Amino acid sequence: MATQTKTTQLTEAERAHRQQIVDETRTSTALEGGRASDVTHAAQDRWVRGELTFDEMAAEVRQAHPSTADR
Repeated sequence: MATQTKTTQLTEAERAHRQQIVDETRTSTALEGGRASDVTHAAQDRWVRGELTFDEMAAEVRQAHPSTADR
């Protein structure tokens, strides 16, 4: 998995914005009867804290849950 070694300093507003995005995504998934994996939740939480870029987060999720369309 790709990991960023340095945490990006986020403003409180950016951190809150990222948290809102994650919360809304999780709520939408739950309303559809699903739940993202623990790997996905962990990557999202690290993105909120500034430990991953969005692209790194997405890459970790894709690596954990490859799509047959990626083959």
